[in-house]
Amino acid sequence: MGQEAEAMPLGIEQNNHLLSLTLDVWQDQIFFNDSAFPAGYFAADILNVSDETMRELLTHGGEISFQVEALANAGREEFIKLLPETRTSMEKVLDALWKCPPYSFLEKGKDFQALDVLFDPELVDELLKPESPVRQFFFRYLTAGFSIPLGIFHFAAAGWYFEAGYLHRLKKRTETHFAIATHDCFTSEDFWTHMRGLPMADIEAFTIFPKIASSYVFAQSPRNEEEMVFVQRINFPTPMQFYCFDLLNGMHHVHAPSRCQNCGRYFLTTSGHQPKYCDGIAPQDSRMTCRQYGAMQHQKEQNKQHPVYRIFSTRTNTIRKHHQRGKISDELRQAALKLAEEYRDKALLDNDYASHSYARDMEQEHLYGEARKRVREKEGG
Repeated sequence: MGQEAEAMPLGIEQNNHLLSLTLDVWQDQIFFNDSAFPAGYFAADILNVSDETMRELLTHGGEISFQVEALANAGREEFIKLLPETRTSMEKVLDALWKCPPYSFLEKGKDFQALDVLFDPELVDELLKPESPVRQFFFRYLTAGFSIPLGIFHFAAAGWYFEAGYLHRLKKRTETHFAIATHDCFTSEDFWTHMRGLPMADIEAFTIFPKIASSYVFAQSPRNEEEMVFVQRINFPTPMQFYCFDLLNGMHHVHAPSRCQNCGRYFLTTSGHQPKYCDGIAPQDSRMTCRQYGAMQHQKEQNKQHPVYRIFSTRTNTIRKHHQRGKISDELRQAALKLAEEYRDKALLDNDYASHSYARDMEQEHLYGEARKRVREKEGG
């Protein structure tokens, strides 16, 4: 969140799909399909999967796990009977999965086309042959339908734990501090006890030793169109390897997940600073980012300590209470509040007035007296 995808440099096209994910890595950037991101982007953004989407993934993925077992042991008639139900479960998993990065950057239509092929009734006889490559691919595809949701869930659980218990506490955000935090968290018995307590913890289990296949491709330099560079291309056998690598590679470049103290979403920090707020839209005010809203709230807290604001706050609170209790009219309330704001702004701009006249003008009787004059002048006009 908050990182705009850039154009990918020219190079050999990636082949990303449900069963295989690829990243191109160059310095502190990663490239997925046609977009560029800061290293660590996906490891941070996957932590924002909503509770609803996570429930859909696990529920429909769990259905597929039982259906796979039934299909593996079914005779021809039972196999044909189970196919429509299994396809429906796969469609629901794909719908939820395509809300999750990096799958949200793929073409969902291609995998729905794969379902049309795999669940073609004319393939049933081939699917029933034990040694058939078609059958092997079919079950590999279905296995991904329940293992990928578990991988996302297990990684997110580890990421939430890591950020809250370790990254959030860091006073400095350097590669050394990230490395120490990583070691301390992922060698902690408490962490592994937590992870072992998750559903189906042994399927797509979290790891800090991701298995990858690496090669190099030539690409146009992201910084200079006239130059060519070597880009490391990494293939991942499972999504867990993908997310774990991105997390560790991000911290290698001083990029790490943080949780916004305003909206609660996770975002990627890309400097040694520890920002409290993200650049997403503040839920309290759509005209502001969380960073802007947080700065405003911080300023308000500072203002409370300012002598001019302390007097202003005390007097305006009294005016509102008098109105609520029926001691003053609504017209007088509005006039007194407006006058108090004018006195406050004048005091903030004029130190001499603030020192010698502001407190006197803000006394209750004086404020009400001047406000009554305004109300009478308005009524007379």
